[in-house]
Amino acid sequence: MRAVLVIFTLAGCCAALHAANTPDPEQLVRQSIQNGKRSWEVSTGYACTRRVVVRQLTSQGEPRTAANDLFAMIPLGYGASFAEHIEHDGEPLPPEARERVQNQLEKLRAESPAQKRRRFERALADRSYMEEVPDAFNFRIIRTDQLPTGRAWVLEATPRAGFQPKSRYAHVFPKMRGTLWIDQKDVQWVKADAVATENVSFGLFIARLFKGSHIDLEQAKLPNGDWVPKSLEAKAEARTFLFFEHNFEQDITYNDYSKPAALQAAAR
Repeated sequence: MRAVLVIFTLAGCCAALHAANTPDPEQLVRQSIQNGKRSWEVSTGYACTRRVVVRQLTSQGEPRTAANDLFAMIPLGYGASFAEHIEHDGEPLPPEARERVQNQLEKLRAESPAQKRRRFERALADRSYMEEVPDAFNFRIIRTDQLPTGRAWVLEATPRAGFQPKSRYAHVFPKMRGTLWIDQKDVQWVKADAVATENVSFGLFIARLFKGSHIDLEQAKLPNGDWVPKSLEAKAEARTFLFFEHNFEQDITYNDYSKPAALQAAAR
């Protein structure tokens, strides 16, 4: 009997210790979103490449057409950046297209610091729906995983009944479920996996995303500790303009991060 009591006592102590070391999942998500917001602004100060591959699929999921575009992400300072289109399907852009891109780049470079900052703030406003994530879902920590970036909490996200969206994109949340991987040290989203559980309409029924559409995103941690986008993968069945149905896959990958010398000097 004494041995049984000792076992139950030890089990109770272990459970209490585990509970004390496990954060509140909703607060964890709130903190990770604020940390991610700051990291996203920091990431705009890095030059990198962004490759966008879009594959149109048949109704059976077989490849039909594909487009492969490479962009050089150019930081302009004050949170602004420019995606310079440099290749399409492995070939440099034609001279006329290159000239248009360069003219646009030079125009943005000539903007004042206030104009560049307003450009960043508009982009930030477009991401305001992220602030509603903690209210839109119920979160549950289901395990911990060892990732290349370190140990991460793994959270299950399910729609919260009664959620009232405030921003234009947040209305899709009640029709999504997902999994989050949050770094235990830096409290950053390492990965997120979301799937549509119902059909989702955008705008005045101009576009509809069908049940089962899937999105994965991932971040990387640079040697200096900064977190930056790594990849985004989407696979969806959609309808646009009420009648045109198509299946597609989109892969976006970021590579070759570097900090321009001028921005490094300005940060000192």
